[in-house]
Formats: sequence, structure tokens, C-alpha cells
Amino acid sequence: MSCSRLSQAIRRGLEALAALSLMLMMVITFVDVVGRFFFSSPLIGSTEMIEVLLAVMVFMAFPLVSWQEENICVDLLDNIFPKRWVGLRQVVINLICSCSLILVAMMNWKLAGRSMEYEEVTEILELPLGYVTYLISITGFAGGLLTFFNALVYGKTLFSPSSTTQPLSTESKGV
Repeated sequence: MSCSRLSQAIRRGLEALAALSLMLMMVITFVDVVGRFFFSSPLIGSTEMIEVLLAVMVFMAFPLVSWQEENICVDLLDNIFPKRWVGLRQVVINLICSCSLILVAMMNWKLAGRSMEYEEVTEILELPLGYVTYLISITGFAGGLLTFFNALVYGKTLFSPSSTTQPLSTESKGV
């Protein structure tokens, strides 16, 4: 499998899981509202299910945002930053972000292990919280690795004869 096909498969998988969790949140909310309104009987544990699914949705999209560089950025210095250093700046920024994401993922992994050890669960449905924390950690590792991949791509463009510093998000979208 080529690198572009693998990256496309990863992207589609993360997008599908985020979309599935959003759809489940909508279905649970619909069933809960209908149950409350027509039958005076809410869906038990709906709030907990939505909280867990919200975490799943956010953290499935998290690596995609990092990878495609669609996160919030402030471009106060872009006009005064020399164009020939933009590639180097992007390498440094992506390396810092990658290291930060991996560090946070490592801390979350430890928290997940402790949560599993203490058998922490949600109040009503008693869903184990450790699994959700492990998912957050795994997506943090994925975001860190994908951001490191961005740094490598920017680094490669620094040493190529036709050095373009076009953002990766536009390349992956076919712009």
C-alpha cells in the first residue's frame, strides 16, 4: 500500500468514526427527547452516553486537524517573516507541536492506566472511563505522529530544488 493510500485510509477511518459518534449523539438525543415528551420517560444514561460520544468525536477529529494544519493560528508575524525562512519555521512549529502532542498523549496513557486500576466508571451506566482516556491518548499519539510527518514533508521541501512552502492541507485537498 502506498503512502498516499495509507494516509487516505487513516483520514477516512478517523472521519468515519467521528461522523458515527456524531450520528449516535443525534439519535440518542432524539430518542431521549421523544421519550421525555411523549412517554414522560427519558432515556436512562443519555447524558453519559452523549458525554462519552462527544469525547470520541472530538478526539477522532483531533489528529485530522493537526495533520491538515487546520487548527487556529495567529499570523501576526507572517508579513514580516522572510519568505525563505517559512519552510524552516513550519518545520520547527510542527516539531514543537508533535513533541507536545506526544508528551500529552503519554500523560493521558498513564491516567488511563490509573483509571483502569482504580476501576473508575460513570455514575449511572458504570461505563469504564479508562477506555475513553486510552482513546484520547491514542489519538494524541496519532496527532503527534501526523504532525511529525508534516515536519518531515516541510523539511523535504527545504532541500528540494523547487522549494514550495504551500500548506499541506491544500495539497491533500487537491487545491
